[in-house]
Amino acid sequence: RTFITRKMFAQLRNALARNASVFQTARNASSGGNGKAWAVDLMASEAGISKKQAEIALKSLLAGIEGAVVAGERVTFQGFGSFESVARAARTGVNPQNPTQKIKIPASMAPKFKAGSAFKSAVNK
Repeated sequence: RTFITRKMFAQLRNALARNASVFQTARNASSGGNGKAWAVDLMASEAGISKKQAEIALKSLLAGIEGAVVAGERVTFQGFGSFESVARAARTGVNPQNPTQKIKIPASMAPKFKAGSAFKSAVNK
């Protein structure tokens, strides 16, 4: 189990609270795509922490979000969006390899992300 200090969390929160242009700049400078390594690089450079600390913070954040959603809670980042779990009803589907065959798809829980208004408007610029 890993922990981040209050100072590290405050630095990361402040870095993530900046507008979308920060992310655009980091995306343009990064040649490795937009995966975990990109996020760690961005967090480290914006918060002024080491990549190891940024990786620990990112893992902690994602684990916290996952744990809360699994527990049925809603996790909201004001202006960015929210994560939650939703129930999917059982239904009848079609076997793609044999379209005449009907299959029963059981009910399940699924994660859901809903983008916030600030995030939507940044994307639509």
